[in-house]
Amino acid sequence: MSDDSLCMDNVVYVGRKFFMRYVLAVLMKLNMFNCREAVIKARGSNVSKAVLVAVSSKQLSQAINLRSINLGSIYLEAEGVRRRLSTIKIVISKA
Repeated sequence: MSDDSLCMDNVVYVGRKFFMRYVLAVLMKLNMFNCREAVIKARGSNVSKAVLVAVSSKQLSQAINLRSINLGSIYLEAEGVRRRLSTIKIVISKA
């Protein structure tokens, strides 16, 4: 049995819920589901909440390292209007 036997999906998508729900999801993926790393993804107005999730996870568990932060943008078209939306991907891993 490999070390990642319980880890099926290591991505946490940050949305409209309270940020501590996402912190708990990240810590569960790293500790309970034995994922080597967790990926926090958000876009739009939730980018700042994703940063808060990563910082809070690091403060709650000193056994977490920040691996990478990727910033970008995507274009969405709704009702004939094309808008640019910011995105973030934060990868954290066990120390």
